[in-house]
Amino acid sequence: MEKSIIDNTIKILPENLANKIAAGEVVERPASVVKELVENAIDAEADKISVIIHQGGRKLIQVIDNGNGMSAEDLQLSFERHATSKIKSEDDLYSIETLGFRGEALPSIASVSQIEVKSHREMDKMGNIFSLNGGKGGRLKKTAANVGTSISVKNLFFNTPARRNFMRAESSENQQILVVLKRFFLAYPDIGFDLFIDDKQLFNLKQSEIDERVRIIFGDLIFNGMIPLSVSLGGIELSGFISRPDTVRKSRVNQYLFLNGRYIQNKSLNHAIFQGYSKLISPGEYPVYCLFLEMSPSLVDVNIHPTKMEVRFTNDRSLYSFFINSVQKALNMEEAAPRLSSAPSGSAVQKAIELESKPQEIVNELKNKKRSMARYSGSQLSLTYFESPEKKSQTNGGQQNKLSYQDIQDVGNKEVNVSFWQIHNRYIVSEIKSGMVIIDQHVAHERVLYERISRILKKDGQSSGQKLLFPQKLTLNYEDFMSFKKIYRILNKIGFSIKIFSGNTIVIEAMPADVKVGRESQIILDIIDYYNNHPLHDFDHLEKIAAAYACKNAIKSGEALSQIEMHNLVDQLFACESPFFCPHGRPIFITIDLAELDRKFKRIS
Repeated sequence: MEKSIIDNTIKILPENLANKIAAGEVVERPASVVKELVENAIDAEADKISVIIHQGGRKLIQVIDNGNGMSAEDLQLSFERHATSKIKSEDDLYSIETLGFRGEALPSIASVSQIEVKSHREMDKMGNIFSLNGGKGGRLKKTAANVGTSISVKNLFFNTPARRNFMRAESSENQQILVVLKRFFLAYPDIGFDLFIDDKQLFNLKQSEIDERVRIIFGDLIFNGMIPLSVSLGGIELSGFISRPDTVRKSRVNQYLFLNGRYIQNKSLNHAIFQGYSKLISPGEYPVYCLFLEMSPSLVDVNIHPTKMEVRFTNDRSLYSFFINSVQKALNMEEAAPRLSSAPSGSAVQKAIELESKPQEIVNELKNKKRSMARYSGSQLSLTYFESPEKKSQTNGGQQNKLSYQDIQDVGNKEVNVSFWQIHNRYIVSEIKSGMVIIDQHVAHERVLYERISRILKKDGQSSGQKLLFPQKLTLNYEDFMSFKKIYRILNKIGFSIKIFSGNTIVIEAMPADVKVGRESQIILDIIDYYNNHPLHDFDHLEKIAAAYACKNAIKSGEALSQIEMHNLVDQLFACESPFFCPHGRPIFITIDLAELDRKFKRIS
């Protein structure tokens, strides 16, 4: 019995079917078509691009540009697979400077739509129009046309009904188109853009500077909460805008990262940006940013994904560190300081303002405060409370909790210019040129202490403390003693002198100069509690101990401060590297503009 003849299993697909399969990768939805066509317009050096959408892109997607245009031959050739003007050799793959380069977009789009392209070069007398139906029956003819190219994609997926059925509602498709276009709006402020959806103009963007374009796309509210960033290192430049820590969102919206003008998604770099806000924002909060990375194309591979949004860098680790440092540097600038905006109607602040008050009582209170300020005798806190350890070592330890008589006289002198005021022994208020500043005294002192201790630990230094006249014994429970054993050597570096006596008992022989008398045992317990209750992913080991000491030893809300103490605190705060936020991310001060006060008092509308 003869064996039956079996046909060959492997076959070469017809070109039209291959194009439809390719379209599945390139043309996921109408927004994909918009992306490819706008990229081509930008590569054609257009400075004006109009996008017209009907029925969520089902009926029509039209992109009109004033770029270089195409000849009749190039117009036809552009619809052949793998036809491109942007790559000539293999070497070009490793230094790509254009947006579109695969040569698959137009044939893929044409295979699932009815497409018409009109193009005119400035050097030609007439333009040309070329049309295809489902990728077939190409027709070319001469026509009058403006310089540039207009591409109309009609009835998308008309010949692939299954794909058409998977399209979402018009509003959803329009939203995705907006997502894609906003990336181009931000990346190319030197290009004017128009967007029409169902005959309604949504955007009419003129050529502008990047800050103006970001303001338009993000809106005034968000943009006013952003700060500029500009850093360069070794031929790599990072610029743009990031949000202050008090201007964050509960989702990852409004996060844009561009590489050489191309919008990219890179988990490593996005994580680096987030890490730059470490301890400045709370879990579940996300920064807003629009950043532009410029670097040699030879250092990046953009040819790893069909949509070209994912890229691979040759120096991932270096870039990661560069991003973290750049964000941290920007957040340490003065512009990062939080600001108090107008209280919205119905807010707690607004309601407090509107509460009925007794005018005479308020006047009497102000008079009493003025009289008490004239004979102000200071607080029970040491004047050396905010002095450097070096200066403190020169003071008499026995006078640690008292103001000198001369200091009291100076503060009580009526001719002294009182420039700081304390509200409820919690906030320090002072006049500034633009209005007023309000400082949280606890977190301000916490930042001062944290940076001082951090400097000692990072330099592997040793700070001398003040010896106690009578060493103190402290017995810890087992859990606290185990934690103490992990940190006591580090505590001894910052001015403590603590030894293990026997069992779970320790002996405190010396303390840092800024620990108040009588708190020797309590500060140790407070630091241990803090250390136990804050996970290490919030801080590294040394930072955690510095933060624990700063938090537990800083002046508390409710402690009265003299003029000199407030002056010393503010001086040391603004000598810090990062005077805007405490180690846990809480704002240290806010500013209120004079214009804001004028609005509250209805001087201006």
